[in-house]
Amino acid sequence: MDTKLQIEALEVRLIEAMKTSNIAELDVLLADNLIFTNQNGHLVSKEDDLNAHRSGDMEIYTLETSAQMIEVLNDVTAVVSVVKDMSLNYAGHTSVGIFRFTRVWHNNGRTWQIVAAHSSQVI
Repeated sequence: MDTKLQIEALEVRLIEAMKTSNIAELDVLLADNLIFTNQNGHLVSKEDDLNAHRSGDMEIYTLETSAQMIEVLNDVTAVVSVVKDMSLNYAGHTSVGIFRFTRVWHNNGRTWQIVAAHSSQVI
């Protein structure tokens, strides 16, 4: 399968796992050494993210994707930039708006996983 198509399919899996707080799927898609900088500038580890979903602190109400760009750099790295219209509650704080996410996918020889990500609120 074409690498770009693989990444597109993985992005769909990621969104579904986020919406449903599917810990097992998120565990597969996120690298153990994930570095994620959220829209507040805080660093979030894989375990932080999984714990937020596991505890119920993260509740996603809506999550719509648009303006997705995928740049395949080689057979082991791809960068995704995507706009998401989201509403969510995290630890009692509601966020509603349009966010741009950048994710770096890396193929470790067995599977593709997200190794780095960043989000910024656009509106």
